[in-house]
Amino acid sequence: MSSRVVKWLFLASLFLLVFPVAAGASTARVEGMAIQGDYIKDYTGIYTYLSNVCCVGNLVYGELGNTVTLFGSDPEFGEPMSANFSDRGMGAVLGNLWDGRYGTWAIHIRELTPQLGQGSTTSGTGPGFGGGDPNTNTNQSFDLMWGKKFGTTSIGLDFNRSSGRVEMAPLDLKSDVFNFDQFIMFDLFDPNFRRNVLGFGGGLGFEMTPKATLEASFLYQSRTFEWTEGSQSYESDGPTTYQIAARAFWQWQPNVVVVPVVKYYSFDLSTKGDSVFTVNNNGELQDASLKGWQVGLAGNWTLGSNDLFVLGLTLANNKIENTPKSGTTSTVTESIQPQVFAALETQVNSWLTLRMGANKGVFYSQKVESGGTTDLEASGSPFTMSLGAGIKLSTLQLDATLSQDFPHNMPFFISGAETSNMFPKVSATYSF
Repeated sequence: MSSRVVKWLFLASLFLLVFPVAAGASTARVEGMAIQGDYIKDYTGIYTYLSNVCCVGNLVYGELGNTVTLFGSDPEFGEPMSANFSDRGMGAVLGNLWDGRYGTWAIHIRELTPQLGQGSTTSGTGPGFGGGDPNTNTNQSFDLMWGKKFGTTSIGLDFNRSSGRVEMAPLDLKSDVFNFDQFIMFDLFDPNFRRNVLGFGGGLGFEMTPKATLEASFLYQSRTFEWTEGSQSYESDGPTTYQIAARAFWQWQPNVVVVPVVKYYSFDLSTKGDSVFTVNNNGELQDASLKGWQVGLAGNWTLGSNDLFVLGLTLANNKIENTPKSGTTSTVTESIQPQVFAALETQVNSWLTLRMGANKGVFYSQKVESGGTTDLEASGSPFTMSLGAGIKLSTLQLDATLSQDFPHNMPFFISGAETSNMFPKVSATYSF
């Protein structure tokens, strides 16, 4: 046997011993399959389908963070402009408090406010580029959940809060020349997209038959901001954000579960204020919103004893609309008719799990209109693929997404090629 083969076998064995991920359920597991969590059974479904709080068992989890580059180097200004942030958090679902007499309680403590109905900032509220939550508040205070099962019916409630306040020197945005760093700070951290959040939610679950369950939920958030300088101000003119979602699990065959999903979400981004602050709309008051919907269907196939194959499609539409109080209405419409997705989760052995998944829009288009005139219309189906893996260490499960170039490059000391952010996202779950 050649020394090269021995080296590869040794490294493969070492890889299996130290591989830092785990089989189980977490946001990293879902993202490693490149699908929405709505279509599979996973404890992270409690963030949308609140009635599941009472049904996922006792667990403690840790979101160990992910690394995301906000923006790269700027050749025009000479200096590299890169910033990484971690989306860390920790929480617990406890059904054994007071022996369960008063229901199940869950608490979530996070570094960043997650997207609406999600467990992190990297999981989208809906499909497509327009399906992301525009809020980027980095000061979540708490997220408290409660759930209880009554016979064949379960109920769940949620209360969350995110707030922040910043005071800084006035920005002279009326001047023809002003500090570039101030402009970048204002543009990237526009308070319209860093709103304070006060949220409530409720969900119901029904066991329709021994083979079918139905879950429905409503999430509401009041999102506000205010930026003042003397007598001038820039503030929200519409706080309402909400999401309505429903899904069902139907055991069609002994090894096949069918999962239909319906979801609608709306974000009010309307603003009012003086021109010194309203950089992005030429000083005019404006009504603005992001609204989207989706209707989808997926099949969950059990392969062998523990492997899972998911195949489905979803129809979706996202629309961003801006209407200045004295100006021309502009809209951006994203249409996905439909998006096809597939994922495989295979248990290599009792402790190692590998995952991969992909999605692609079959008929996909983006349309930009202003005053009834189409300024841009483009089509082209974006393709997204993810890789993930996991390892089970007794009752502790570690899950991670894998860098796309990891299977080709492996670690640097093997191939000599760089593999940046080898594990972009890592989660840990302890069940008891």
